Amino acid sequence: MKNLDQAILAHFSPGFGGTKVPDWLKPWLEAGLGGITLFSSNTPSLEETAALVKEIRSYSPQVIISIDEEGGDVTRLFVKEGSPFPSPALLGRCDDISLTYNSYLELGQVLHEVGVDISFAPVVDVATADKNPIIGVRSFGNDFRSVATQSAAAVRGFHDAGVSACIKHFPGHGGVEEDSHHHLPTLNGSLADLEKSHLYPFIESSAAGAQAIMVGHIIFPAIDPEDPASCSRLVISDYLKKKLGFTGLVVTDALDMGALGGPKKIAESATRAMKAGADLLCFSGLYDQSEFVSSSFEAIKSAVEDGSLNPEDLITNGERLSLWRPDSPSVTHRSSELSRVALAGGMEVSGDVSIHEPLVHLVEMSANPTIAAGYVAWGMRRSLTHRGVKVKLESSDVMLKDDENSQMIVAFRDAYRDKKLLQSLIRLEQLYPDAIFIDMGWPTREFAPRNYIRTFGSGSIASDVAVDILLSPAHQPA
Repeated sequence: MKNLDQAILAHFSPGFGGTKVPDWLKPWLEAGLGGITLFSSNTPSLEETAALVKEIRSYSPQVIISIDEEGGDVTRLFVKEGSPFPSPALLGRCDDISLTYNSYLELGQVLHEVGVDISFAPVVDVATADKNPIIGVRSFGNDFRSVATQSAAAVRGFHDAGVSACIKHFPGHGGVEEDSHHHLPTLNGSLADLEKSHLYPFIESSAAGAQAIMVGHIIFPAIDPEDPASCSRLVISDYLKKKLGFTGLVVTDALDMGALGGPKKIAESATRAMKAGADLLCFSGLYDQSEFVSSSFEAIKSAVEDGSLNPEDLITNGERLSLWRPDSPSVTHRSSELSRVALAGGMEVSGDVSIHEPLVHLVEMSANPTIAAGYVAWGMRRSLTHRGVKVKLESSDVMLKDDENSQMIVAFRDAYRDKKLLQSLIRLEQLYPDAIFIDMGWPTREFAPRNYIRTFGSGSIASDVAVDILLSPAHQPA
């Protein structure tokens, strides 16, 4: 590192809007900014994403390009059409290690081709809290060992494609019922118990080659009852790095999230995370990112001046970050197409789910998307029409005539966290007891109609596989 300023900037990974590098960002890149996190406004197509990455690297060749590309519902590259890669929840139900590996290998190959270095995935949180509002289908499931096995396969797939996996959200966001975008959760339990449960997939995925870990804004009382893990030296430096021996990159979740006080406390949060030993400080890409970078830079520089941050340590780690690169791909051939038959086996089917009428009346309803996922295309209409099914999109208050040669299909997501949506589903079931209901989110177990498919995700591939089931001869009436 040439100087302290450059070393501080090497730890930053902000975002920005649009498909061109904004003027405010160019001097920061040239001065040594360490990373850029891409969001959906940066990635309207694979071609535009690759062009943007190339432009970013023209200002800073060694900058680390990161993205939240999890497979399934959380996607940045496939917002317009939904992800062609299955959700972790569906893969976990399939319980096929080769299927999971191939899914992440193929996704990693796409990321590598557009120039991405790190995907903030897989989610290795264990979904033990049924009402968790933010993890849901992003998790491989609720069994610690299964999640660990699936996560390790995902890490290997990314690695072999030449993309670093960043497992998240340490120490585990699946065992809490708060959303850290808004509130500060607490993961309770003794350290011995947590190392056998929520921490176990992180330990196993690290052993499988994960080169980065994202630390969440979660109180971890077994180690530190005061500071969130993302801002805790006891958690990051003493436990994660020293006790567990993790030598990869420690990445923070977005530092402007509500759990840390939001945008107004960004500079304070960035300084706390730096003091804790974090390597890459991430910002969300929302709000005024130029102000986030400048205020955080000045706050960290002040911490060096007042003696609370060691400049030599910053310079040493800054140099490490400036030289960091993911490993080269070890698999260069394209992964074979994912087996939709295998994916269908992971879905839950009950009753008569066959299409046997010439017209389908389709109702689609969803709870508001989570902040993590954002607004992404979903639903059944495209997949149905592509297979030649005549579809008429209806509102939830539709009233059909009894003599129509048609069927009702209702696709919905996450009614478990939206009472009005759940009430609408119950009303539709009462009106149309023979309707087919397709639950495309985290399962709403309190709603169990006569005929249903649970897809465990709402990406485009989930819709396509659901149509395979709807049209399968095995589900046609005798």
